[in-house]
Amino acid sequence: MLPPKSLLRPACLLQLIAVLAAVAGCRDREIRSYRTPKEADDVIAQARAAQTVEQPVMRVPAKPEWKVPSDWKSQTASGMRFASFTAADSNGGSVDISVVNFGGTGGDELANVNRWRGQVKLPPIGADDLPKQVETLAADAGEFSLVDLSSAQSDAATPATRLLGAWLQRDGKVWFFKAMGPAALVGAQKDIFLAFLKSVRFSAPSSPIGGSVATSNTNDLPRVTPAGPDLSNLPTSPALSAGATLKAASGTILLWHAPSEWTVKAAGSMRKGSYAVGPGGALDLSVTAFPGDVGGPLANVNRWLGQVGLPPIDEPGLPQYTSHMEANGLVFFLADTGAKDPTHEQRIVAAVVFWQGNSWFFKLMGPTDLVAKEKPEFTEFLGTVHTP
Repeated sequence: MLPPKSLLRPACLLQLIAVLAAVAGCRDREIRSYRTPKEADDVIAQARAAQTVEQPVMRVPAKPEWKVPSDWKSQTASGMRFASFTAADSNGGSVDISVVNFGGTGGDELANVNRWRGQVKLPPIGADDLPKQVETLAADAGEFSLVDLSSAQSDAATPATRLLGAWLQRDGKVWFFKAMGPAALVGAQKDIFLAFLKSVRFSAPSSPIGGSVATSNTNDLPRVTPAGPDLSNLPTSPALSAGATLKAASGTILLWHAPSEWTVKAAGSMRKGSYAVGPGGALDLSVTAFPGDVGGPLANVNRWLGQVGLPPIDEPGLPQYTSHMEANGLVFFLADTGAKDPTHEQRIVAAVVFWQGNSWFFKLMGPTDLVAKEKPEFTEFLGTVHTP
């Protein structure tokens, strides 16, 4: 019930406040202080609602420098190439020289040698024969592994082909150097090619990069220690589920920051990440990881072409569909099935990065016009991918 009107007068009201204060003072002596443990729900809420995630501090890996021989001509690097050159003779013959790099180990050494042997039409070898095929070259950049492969001349009109290949492990990457062309011309260039390898230097890494990235949709979530709360039986939010299934075949993970407007979908058994992209979520973006090189660039591009109903290509056609980019020390092999026929009904833009023995695939697929609109954001998304 309401207090009498007399108690609502200013003077009476002050008296009433004084009485209540006195009563509270008497009760202070009965109050005890309790220290409660932090609730598991608070930890979960922080992980699910995290809007700013602190990235690990990373260093941008050193890049190579070299002295280009005077008779080599620089070419535009395309496809997976970091650098490209040609060396020609007076008779119109030429040697193609390429520099390519990959994150991680670059794949199995025997597979790489056999891939090169296939390019000069030589049969594959077994692991026992590998030491006979590979030499070493000491240089300032490190110790190169070398192969010198030549095909047999099939007829007078078709000269034999020769391939000089070298690779070097450096700062979590493998660098491949290759010279290939007519056997006689490659032989004349061998000493020059070896001198080129010896000229390779790596500049010092740049300053550390890192900082906070504002995002509401990321797989780079705070990790909960084994002593933390059990999250297994709790309903998961999109942000938490995006970080829950990121184990690759070898147990390693890559991290990324997806645009907030992308909708996270259930990852599933094969996918490490899954998103609905574009108006109404019409496009599918998947992130998967598999051991090894999964067949190499040509096999992967032909698989994607087949998925959108386009015919396969051979290796000379690969540069029409492919390019490469580097981000956060990772080198991505990019492919776009719409590069040659942008009017086809379906389109795939995809990227592969090889890291710690696994091939990570990032693929955006859907109607051609929508994929074209979302491609720039897909490329920006790749730029956020980084190692733990």
